[in-house]
Amino acid sequence: MIQAQHRRWADIIFQPYLTWLFKRNFHEVQLLGTPPKIPDDLPLLLLPNHSTWWDGFFVYLLNKRVFRRTTYLMMLETQLTKYKFFSKIGAYSIEPKNRRGVIESLKYTVELLSRDRSLVAVFPQGELLPWHTRPLGYKRGVEWILQKHAKPVTVLPLAIRTEFLGEKRPSVFFLFGDAYTFDPATFQGTNWLEKTETALLADLASRVLRQEEGQNLLCLP
Repeated sequence: MIQAQHRRWADIIFQPYLTWLFKRNFHEVQLLGTPPKIPDDLPLLLLPNHSTWWDGFFVYLLNKRVFRRTTYLMMLETQLTKYKFFSKIGAYSIEPKNRRGVIESLKYTVELLSRDRSLVAVFPQGELLPWHTRPLGYKRGVEWILQKHAKPVTVLPLAIRTEFLGEKRPSVFFLFGDAYTFDPATFQGTNWLEKTETALLADLASRVLRQEEGQNLLCLP
């Protein structure tokens, strides 16, 4: 597998480039609702749905605007092999069709959660699927990670949606769920986690339909 190798120079280069890329490709990037407070002394496991090529970049932006932690993102090895630069800003790989490789990546995820002020983003669906796909088809990797980590972790569901709303470029909407503190004894299982994300996606769809005003992350410094 390919491990993350954070480099400050890569972050300095990538952050303004990504902001330019977002402004070029999206009309707005809206954070709806209020982000939950995250305990500073616990690692953060961020769990977004996965329906666009941009999702990893969205996680990067959210961290810069909201969390300001050291971020790690699980990414398909075929993609990270093509774009190795992303390992310099926190991406690491998984090879879903290789069982041994999957276990290695999950073990590495556990290691990352032990690092100071880490944010680890994992897509529980395990693959890119259309936004309307139901059931979401969660894999059991998160459950395995929490069992092996064996210490409290903040688990935060995230709903992401893109929509064309009368503009040439699409709008992007984010909505965080509640923040939960879990360890192996308190985690309520993969099925519960999938139901929680499904309800959060429905809530986000409703807010978009109501034209709820949020915070445009592209307008922040």
